[in-house]
Amino acid sequence: MVGRLQRIEIENFKSYKGFQIIGPFKDFTSVIGPNGSGKSNLMDALSFVLGDQTRHLRVKKLSELIHGAVVERPVAKSAFVAVVYESEDKQETRFSRHIHGNTSEYKINNSTVRAEEYSAALEKIQIFMKGKNFLVFQGAVEAIALKNPKERCQMLEELSKSIELKEEYDNAKAEMEQAELETQTTYNKKKGMVAERKEAKMEKEEAEKFKRLKQEYSAKQMDLMQFKLYYNEQEIRTVKGELESKEKNLQKEHAARAEIEEEMKAKKKEQAKLQREAGQLEQEIKKAEFKINKKKPDHIRCKERMRHLQDKCNDCKKSLENARLANTAHVQETSHLEAELRKVQSLRDDWEQRQSQQYVSQGKDLQLADSQVQEYNRLKQQVAIETAGIQARLDDHEREYREDKDSYDAMVRHKNDIVSSYKRKETELSENQKRLSKLEEYISSSRQQIHELRQLAERLTEEINTANERLEKLQQELAEIDRQLGDASVERTESSRAQRKRELIENLKRLFPSVSGRLLEMCEPSHRKYQVAITKVLGKYMDAIVVDSESTAKDCITYMKEQRLEPETFLPLDYLDVAPIDEKLRGIKSPENVHLVIDVIHFDPPTIKKALQFACGNALVCETVEDARYVAYKTGGRKKTVSLDGTLFQKSGVISGGASELRARARRWDEKQVANLKNKKEKLQAELKDLMKIKRKEAELKNVQSSIQGLETRLKYTEKDRDTTEQKLKQSNEADLTDMGGELNKIDGEAAKLQIRMQQIHNLIEAEREKLNGVEDTVFRDFCAQIGVDNIRLYEERELRVAQDRDKRRMEYQQQIQKLTNQLEYERSRDTEAAIRRWEELLQEERGQMESLRAEEQKLKEQIEQEEAKKKTSESKLKTSRSQLEKLEEEFGEVRRRLGLKQKEITRCQKELTQCESRLETKRSQRHSLLRQAKMDGLELPLRQGSMDDIEDEYDEENVQAESQTIYAKEEGIVIDFRGLDKSLRKFEDPKVIQSKADSLRKEVDTLGAQLQNFAGVPNLRASDKLTTVEAELRETELGFEEARKKAKRAKATFESIKRRRYERFMTCFNSLADSIDPLYKSLSRNSGAQASLLPSNMEEPYLDEVQFQCVAPGKRFQQMDSLSGGEKTLASLALLFAMHKYNPAPFFFLDEVDAALDNTNIVIVISLKEEFYGRSDALIGICPDNDNSCLVSRVFTLDLSAYPDTMQEPLVHGQPPQQQQQQATPSKV
Repeated sequence: MVGRLQRIEIENFKSYKGFQIIGPFKDFTSVIGPNGSGKSNLMDALSFVLGDQTRHLRVKKLSELIHGAVVERPVAKSAFVAVVYESEDKQETRFSRHIHGNTSEYKINNSTVRAEEYSAALEKIQIFMKGKNFLVFQGAVEAIALKNPKERCQMLEELSKSIELKEEYDNAKAEMEQAELETQTTYNKKKGMVAERKEAKMEKEEAEKFKRLKQEYSAKQMDLMQFKLYYNEQEIRTVKGELESKEKNLQKEHAARAEIEEEMKAKKKEQAKLQREAGQLEQEIKKAEFKINKKKPDHIRCKERMRHLQDKCNDCKKSLENARLANTAHVQETSHLEAELRKVQSLRDDWEQRQSQQYVSQGKDLQLADSQVQEYNRLKQQVAIETAGIQARLDDHEREYREDKDSYDAMVRHKNDIVSSYKRKETELSENQKRLSKLEEYISSSRQQIHELRQLAERLTEEINTANERLEKLQQELAEIDRQLGDASVERTESSRAQRKRELIENLKRLFPSVSGRLLEMCEPSHRKYQVAITKVLGKYMDAIVVDSESTAKDCITYMKEQRLEPETFLPLDYLDVAPIDEKLRGIKSPENVHLVIDVIHFDPPTIKKALQFACGNALVCETVEDARYVAYKTGGRKKTVSLDGTLFQKSGVISGGASELRARARRWDEKQVANLKNKKEKLQAELKDLMKIKRKEAELKNVQSSIQGLETRLKYTEKDRDTTEQKLKQSNEADLTDMGGELNKIDGEAAKLQIRMQQIHNLIEAEREKLNGVEDTVFRDFCAQIGVDNIRLYEERELRVAQDRDKRRMEYQQQIQKLTNQLEYERSRDTEAAIRRWEELLQEERGQMESLRAEEQKLKEQIEQEEAKKKTSESKLKTSRSQLEKLEEEFGEVRRRLGLKQKEITRCQKELTQCESRLETKRSQRHSLLRQAKMDGLELPLRQGSMDDIEDEYDEENVQAESQTIYAKEEGIVIDFRGLDKSLRKFEDPKVIQSKADSLRKEVDTLGAQLQNFAGVPNLRASDKLTTVEAELRETELGFEEARKKAKRAKATFESIKRRRYERFMTCFNSLADSIDPLYKSLSRNSGAQASLLPSNMEEPYLDEVQFQCVAPGKRFQQMDSLSGGEKTLASLALLFAMHKYNPAPFFFLDEVDAALDNTNIVIVISLKEEFYGRSDALIGICPDNDNSCLVSRVFTLDLSAYPDTMQEPLVHGQPPQQQQQQATPSKV
C-alpha cells in the first residue's frame, strides 16, 4: 500500500510559532531558505511526529521543543506536530504527537494510542522509524559511505527487515544448540548411567559389607564411649567427694591459721614492746660501756703503776725481808753467841765446880804429907836438873807442835769459811741464773705479747679506720638515697597485682633456673630523658619474661595454667627470629642526637641482648617530633623512629602518641629505680650495722693500747731488773768460785804438810818423853814405892792429868769464851737494823705512793664498778629481756613454725585441692571431649536426662576458663543411661584393669576402624537405593535421550526455517541493492566507467558477517571508500540511498542538504545548474526567519511549480524516477 504525505501541521514547535500548515506536498517538493531560517527544525518536526527519541532532536527534554522554551519564555504549555497521510484510495490518516510538559502523547485521527500501536500503524504504510528509510539528515550522506562493513550489514538487515528475525533466529539457534547439547548430554548421561549401574551393583555389595562393619564398629564405639563415660563419671563422683572433703579441710586449716595469725599478732606486739625495752637497755649499756671504756684506760694505767710499785714494794719487801733475815740472823747469831758464851761460861763454871769437888774427893785419897810434898818437889827439881836438856828439847818440840797445831786449826777455820762462801756464792749464782732465765722468759713472752697486741691494735686500727672511712661514705650514700627516695615520693604501697607478678617471677626463677626475669627488670635507660621513648618502643614487651628456650617457656605456661595465673608474654632466646642491627643507622649525623634505641639501654646480663634486639629492632630515638618525622620518611627509605615525648613513626606511615599514658607507664622505670634504691638502702643499713659493731671495737683498741702500755712499762722495769741481775752475775761469777776452789786446794795442801810435820814433831816429843820418863823413874823410884804407885807419872798423870785436863779444859773454855766474846763483839759491831730502817723507809715511801694510787684506783674502780653495776643491772635486765625475747622468740618461732606448718598444710591442702580441681577439670574436660567426640562421631548416646544438642561443639578461646565452666555446668544436666552397657564392663574397680579393658576395647575399635579405612573411600551406604535409582534414571535417560533427539530435530527444523526466511529477506534486499546500485552510481556520476558493487563476506549467512561496498570513481583506479573525496563519497552514498529507497519505497523521502559533502567542483556545478535543478521540482516551500528580538520565528511560503512548464530536456537520473519521490533540496548557498 503506497500513499503519499499530504501535509504537515505544526503548532508552537521549536521555531514555528502558533499553528502552521506546511503543504500540500507534491511528488517532488524542494524546501529552500537561508541558513538559520528553520529548515532543519522542519526535519526535527517530521522526526518528532514519527516517534523519534528526544536525544535525536537536539534537545535534552521534550519541554524544550515548545516555542520560546530555549529562552525560558515558552509561548504555551503544549505543542504538537501532525502529518496527514493520503492513501491510494484518497483516504487521509492523521498521525499526531503532542507535548505536555516533559511527556508526549500519540494520536491517530485524534484518538490517543500507545506508542507501540502508533509505530505499528506507521510501519503499515512503510514508515520504519528504526531504519529511518524516509529521512536523510545533514551529514548522514557521507556517514553512510563511511560505515564499516559490519555497520553496513546491520543497515541492510534493518532495511530488509531480516533483523526482525534476528531475535527469533538467535533464540532458535540457541534452542537448537541447546537441544543438540542436551542430546549429547543425554547420550553421555546414558553412557554414564550404564557405567554407574555397573558401579552401583559393586557399591551395593561393598556397602552391605561396609554396613555390617560399620554397625559392628559403631557398636564397639558405643561400648568404648559408654565404658569411658561410665568410669569417667565414677571418677568425677569420687573426685567431687574428695574435693568436698578437701575444701572442708582447707576451711578448717584457714580457720586454724587465722587463730595462729592472731596469736602471732599478739606475740609480735609483745615482742615489739620487749624489743623497745631491750633497745633502751642496750642504749644504757652502751652509755655505761662508753663511760667504762673511758675510765678503764686510766684505771689500767693506775693498776699498771700500782703493779710496778707493787713490784718495787715486793723488791723492797724482799730486800727488807733479807735485811730482817740478816738482822734476825744477826740477832740470833748474837743471841746464840751470847747463849753460847753463857753456856760455855756456865759449863766452865760447872766444870770448875765439879773439878773442885772432885779435887776434894780425890785429894782425900792422894793427899801427900808435907814431907812427901817437899820430897816430891826436891825430887822434881832433881829430875828437872837431870833432864834439863831433855826438857828443853821437849819444850821446843811441843812449842813447835802447838804452833803448827794453831796454824792447822786456822787453816781448817779458813777452809770452812771459804767452803761457806763458796756454797753461798754457788747458791747466789744459781738463784741469779734462775732469776735471769725467768726474767728473759718474761721479757720474751712480754715482747711476744706486745707484738701480738700491736698486731691486734694495728688490725683493729685498720678495721676501725676502714670502718670510719666506709661509715662516712655509707652515711653519705644513705643520705643521697634518702634524698632520692624523698624526691621520688617512694612512700607507695605495692598493689596486690604487682606483688603477684613479683612473686610469679620469684617462683619461676626458683622452679626454672633458666628464667632470666622480666625485660623491664634487666634493663634501664642510659638517661631519664629516654624513659618515655623506650617505653613506647618496647610496648607490650616491657613486662615480657625472658627465658632460654621454648621448652622452658612452655613449662612456665603449664605451671601458670595450673596455678590459674594471668597470661604472660615469654621471649624464648632460642626461638626469637631477630633481624641484624643496621650499622648504617649508627652513622646518622643529621639531625643530631639520633641513636638506635638499643644503644641507649643498659642491660644485664648480656644474654638478654637478643630479646632486647627483638623488642627494639632498628628503631631510632630522636630529640623532637620534627626530627623523628624527618628521619622516618625523608632520609632514604622508611624507618621506625620515636621522639623523646613518645611519638612513634611506623614504617607503614602510622603515627601514634599517647604521651600521658606513656608517662604513666614510663614511671615504672622510676619505680624500678626506687625498688633498687630500697634494696640498696637495706644492704647499706645492714653494712652500717656491721660497721657500727666494728666501730664499737674502739674501746677494745683502747684496752689493747693500755695493755701494750702496761706491758711496755713492766718490760722496761723487767729489763732493768735483768740488767741488775746480769750485773750481779758478773760480780759473782764462776771465776770467784774457781779462785775459791784453788785456795781450798792450796789450804788442803798446806794442811797436809802441817799434819806430816806435826806427826814428826809428835814423834820427837814421844822420844824425848821416854827419856824424861826414864830419868823420872830412876829419881822417883823410892818415892813411888813410898806412895804406892808404880811410877811418878801415874801420880802425876792422875794429878797432873787432872790438872792438865783441867788446865786444858779451862783453856778450851777460855778460848771458846774468847772466841765467842770476839764473835759477839763482831756481831754487836754490825748495824743490820740500818738496812732494815732504810728498806722500811723506802717501802713506806712506796707504800705511800701505793696508797695514793690505790685510792685513785679504788675511786676509778668504784666508778667503774658503779658503771659496771649499772651495766650489770642493765645487762641483767637486758638478759632477762633477751631471755624473755628469746623465750618469746622461741614461742614466736614456735607460733611461726606452727603457722609455717599450717601454711604448708594449707599449701598442701590447696595443692591437693588444686590437684583435685585439676583432676576434676581434667575429668570434666575428658567427659566434654568424650561427649563432643560422641556427637561428632554421630553416636546417639542413651540419655536419661538432657539432649545431645546440649553438648557444645567449641568455645571462645579468648575466655577459655569461664566458657569451659559454663559448658561443664550445662553438660552436667546430661545424664547417660548406662543400662545398655554390659554388666561385665561395669564391675571393674582397679584403674589398671579399667585402663587395660579400655585399651582392649580401643584396640577392637581401631581394628574395625582400620578395616573400614581399607575401603577405597567411604562406601555408599545407600548403594541399593542408588542401584534402583540408577536403573530408574537409566530408563528415564533413555526416554529423555529419545525426547532430546526429537526435540533437537524439531529445533533444527525450526532454526533452518527461520534461517531460510532471514536469508531470503536479507538476500532479496541485498540482491535488489546490488542490482540497482551500479546503474544509479553511473547515472549520478554521468559516466559509464564508474562502478559500484556490494559483496557479502559470508555467502551462507551474510547477515552474520560483513557487507563490502566498493566504488570506482570515473577516471580513477580502485580505492578504499575512506580514500575517496567528499563528492565521490556523497555520490556513492546517494547511489546506495537511492538503491535502498528503490527496494523499499516510503510514502515520502526527505533529504537534508545532500550537497553538503560535495566537493567544490560539484558545488559549482550544482550552483551553475541551480535553476534547472529547482526547475525539476513540482513545488517549492520557502522558509525565512522572522526575528522576534529574542526568539527565532520561522515563516513558511509555498509555491506550486506545476503551473509552470518543464523546460528541462534531460532527466535527473537515467531511467524513470519513482513517481512518489519527493525531495527537499536546500543548497548551502543561494
